[in-house]
Amino acid sequence: MSSPQPTSCIEEEQYQNSHEDPGYPLDPIEYARAERKVVRKIDLLLLPIMLITYGLQYYDKNTLSTAILYGMLDDLDLTTTKNGVVYLTRYSTAAAAFYYGYIVAVLPMGLIFTRFPLAKTASFFVLIWGIICILTVTVHSYHGFVVQRVFLGLAESAVSPAFVAITALWWKPQEQAKRLGIYYSSTGIFSMFTSIVNIGWGKTGGSHSWKSMYYFGGSFTIAWSIIIFLIMPDSPLNPGKFFNEKEKLILKKRFNENPFGKSQQKIKFKQIIETFKDFKTFIYFLMGSSIYICNGSVTVFGAKIINSWGYDSIRSTALMIPGGAMTVITIYIFAWFADRYKNIRTILLPVSTIPVIIGCLVVWQAPWHPRVGPLIGYYLVAAFGAPYVLLLSLATANTAGATKKGLTTSAIFVGYVTGNIASSYLVFAQEKPIKYRSTWIAVIVAMIFASFASLILRYIYIKENERRDALLNSSSMPVQSQEGLQIQGDEEKIGELGGLSAIVDGGNYEDKTDKERPEFRYTY
Repeated sequence: MSSPQPTSCIEEEQYQNSHEDPGYPLDPIEYARAERKVVRKIDLLLLPIMLITYGLQYYDKNTLSTAILYGMLDDLDLTTTKNGVVYLTRYSTAAAAFYYGYIVAVLPMGLIFTRFPLAKTASFFVLIWGIICILTVTVHSYHGFVVQRVFLGLAESAVSPAFVAITALWWKPQEQAKRLGIYYSSTGIFSMFTSIVNIGWGKTGGSHSWKSMYYFGGSFTIAWSIIIFLIMPDSPLNPGKFFNEKEKLILKKRFNENPFGKSQQKIKFKQIIETFKDFKTFIYFLMGSSIYICNGSVTVFGAKIINSWGYDSIRSTALMIPGGAMTVITIYIFAWFADRYKNIRTILLPVSTIPVIIGCLVVWQAPWHPRVGPLIGYYLVAAFGAPYVLLLSLATANTAGATKKGLTTSAIFVGYVTGNIASSYLVFAQEKPIKYRSTWIAVIVAMIFASFASLILRYIYIKENERRDALLNSSSMPVQSQEGLQIQGDEEKIGELGGLSAIVDGGNYEDKTDKERPEFRYTY
């Protein structure tokens, strides 16, 4: 007969302390085999949901880029003309308006997901976002469109904080980079999907075919929110009907071994203060901003830039597909290396910016006729998703404390929003004769900055680990950890999970930050 599952933080503690019989294989080899099966089941259950949800979010953004080729600019009065020159400032403002809403809500969202059930709360916000998305077709003016985009940003700001929290909750630190890469690769997958679907709507949607694109995206999102509500479990301690009793016990053991992933805790003001006093928080923010400076050229103005090379609307849409493939491939490659080799993420991140920089130089400096040169450059620029995934994996693995983790990841998302807002104003239609020079210079500078910031983080992580090791080794007695566990100098006794000290099964978890835990080690 199965035990009742915990429904609150207090019950969760009681559940952890009231079961003595492990109920899973004690032989290490057998247990490792059983655990791998559980992880595969987690992957098959959660990753498709996260990938499609994140992809639908990208569908909305990519559709905006495509829609301007199919009548939206004229229907919503998104251009202005001065002295015979057409300016896209109104379109830029409408694109940026999404991120104004996002930036207002993303920090509160990070805190909301420390207190409420992750899956159910996420499904609610996906439903609201789908409704707002489908209401795009009711907008008839520039000002109305700006307002609608602000509210869309408010709703969609829930998705990234929720999924980072879910990743930290269900997977151990050394498992996370690959999973982040898989669901974030949906930006590339759905870039291809969006282009294919919108070619169809462009041909069959009538004189206002952009509206058909939003009908489809909004209705798909609403239906998908119901699937999330019905299928996605909230916690490894309450995994639902998809896991048998032995698998549930393995999930409990993994949960105990991954205390830094626990997210359902009270909001702590002390952790809020520590987050803003931690210098790394601001580095994460600046890196998120700089990496997403690139987004304007690839997503917001991608179709328009390709269209300016002489392709018609249908071909411009189709030619965006290889860019999505490049995003997927580069994310998978760098995420695989990040999980395969220890402590190379801060090196991989600068390496992952190289294709983006080369792509910018090719589009800017190569001849535009024949057009194959700038197209190849444009596809290389689409590799910018890889450094962002590596940044997220660094921040989640190197932050402990539920409130601090929520705020730290939210700081990256605020940076993501800041970069997107800036990028919306960095493509100038009047710069077409000089190959959009300002755009490419901005992206190159931003990528170089992100690379240097990653190396600074590496230095900070290594020095702090050395300081903690020195303190540990200088003591002749075992160091008493914050959890009341004895931490020895012997690495086998400490154990490591991707640079984090493991808490042995049976230890009581306390919601403390990485700075409050002398046994915490940073992964770099």
